[in-house]
Amino acid sequence: VQIRIKHMELAIIRRESAGTATNVYNESDTLTKFEVMDGAPVRGESIPIRLYLSGFELTPTYRNISGKFSVRYYLNLVLIDEEDRRYFKQQEITLWRKELK
Repeated sequence: VQIRIKHMELAIIRRESAGTATNVYNESDTLTKFEVMDGAPVRGESIPIRLYLSGFELTPTYRNISGKFSVRYYLNLVLIDEEDRRYFKQQEITLWRKELK
């Protein structure tokens, strides 16, 4: 498959869920969005990305606390081709805090 990419974005998304199985409230917040690339890349080129997370108010990932609450984080990659079609890839990431000694 040959996709002629013209634009690439990377976003950090926080998704919070609260409630029980029959009555769940979901809320998603885009914490930040980065423009990784503007223009077509060279074939075979690697694009290194380094995200510094210290500037954002992040909490650890919480999964299903007492069956009523969860906080999850995702990296969302968006590719836009020359015909303005959008391609998405979303990957969950796990955040934690180190113990202070």
